Amino acid sequence: MEHKKKITDLKKSIEKFNNFSLKEKTSLIDSIEMLWLNAGIQKKKKDIKVGENNSNEHVKRIRQLLSAAWSEDLKD
Repeated sequence: MEHKKKITDLKKSIEKFNNFSLKEKTSLIDSIEMLWLNAGIQKKKKDIKVGENNSNEHVKRIRQLLSAAWSEDLKD
């Protein structure tokens, strides 16, 4: 009996660690994405050009970022 309890406790511990690891991974990915987006925004502040072509490029880039984010969400 005690042997089965130890195995059950070990299994629960592994599952708990796995869940914690998944949360940490998600948190790190979110942090990296935010840093990356912020760096891109800071860089583009110097290079902003007003015009229709530039607006279309911004919309295209936003769509690409959203697609990438949704793709990552679907992987999990």
